[in-house]
Amino acid sequence: MKLLLIGAGQLGSRHLQSLLKLKVSAEIYVVDSSLDSLELSKSRAQEIESAKNHEVVYLTNLNDINCNEFYCVVIATGASVRFTILKDVLAKFSVNYMILEKVLFQDMKSYQAALDIVNSANAKVFVNCPLRVYPFFQELKHQFISKENSTLLNYSGGEWIGLGCNTIHYLDLLDYLAEEKLVRVDVEGLDDEVIESKRKGFKEFTGKLVAEFSDGSALNVYSIKNSDQDSVIEIINGDYRISIDELSGNYCIYKSGELVEESKYEVQYQSNLTHKIVESLLDADSCGLIGFSGSVDLHKIYIEALLAHYNRFTDKPELLLPIT
Repeated sequence: MKLLLIGAGQLGSRHLQSLLKLKVSAEIYVVDSSLDSLELSKSRAQEIESAKNHEVVYLTNLNDINCNEFYCVVIATGASVRFTILKDVLAKFSVNYMILEKVLFQDMKSYQAALDIVNSANAKVFVNCPLRVYPFFQELKHQFISKENSTLLNYSGGEWIGLGCNTIHYLDLLDYLAEEKLVRVDVEGLDDEVIESKRKGFKEFTGKLVAEFSDGSALNVYSIKNSDQDSVIEIINGDYRISIDELSGNYCIYKSGELVEESKYEVQYQSNLTHKIVESLLDADSCGLIGFSGSVDLHKIYIEALLAHYNRFTDKPELLLPIT
């Protein structure tokens, strides 16, 4: 089985670690123009005992690849180059499945163009917002989310949570829990300042963002400026309220205000997720991640609202939102 991983940096190297845990022997091509990123991936690959079961080829250019067909492609680059890479990969290679990191693209026109490209290809494309495939959230949905009620999801934490780049994870989670359509993203509560991201060359936002879904379900994201407060997820549906400490996995479930369960779930890391996605594709032709068109629907409303807010602080209207 031939696999292709594009982007070998902090996140890409974790994808590689997971792919090296595949039960099926694989030939894995890892491509990144940065030699430092390739060295990082090589170093982290050595931490995985089962790496010896696979062949890994490290390259700096897609054109150096000597095959034309891949079972699965993972694109773990930044958003600024993702459209170009998506287009190039589907033009150069026959691909069964593709997994894209988020946010998908920084500009609005790329979304329709990418949809056209994906729809004309034979590949099934998914977007890596993995909270919906966590066993904890799947069980939570089964037990405590009723379609008779709307669902409120609150996500809060310090400035470090990355409202700009990470809100899409919680939009995706609420899309999974509520099974309703995102209709509006309100950015009026964001702070009147754009800040520098921890990732060089990118921007971030603080304050409050609100997303509304068609059944009245809503997502509130609070990023507290100049705070390092831990991140907390709160999910409310009918009589149930679930409070989750995101970093530790500790959670409490309340019914009508009374604590009915207190426990801890296993926090999932990318280095132990990607191979499970690929194995699910092998077994069932599906993987639980959101499909490309569904994620585009979420992204478009979100990116458009955040770009409008960002342009309040620029000298001339920008077409690119510098988040990744």
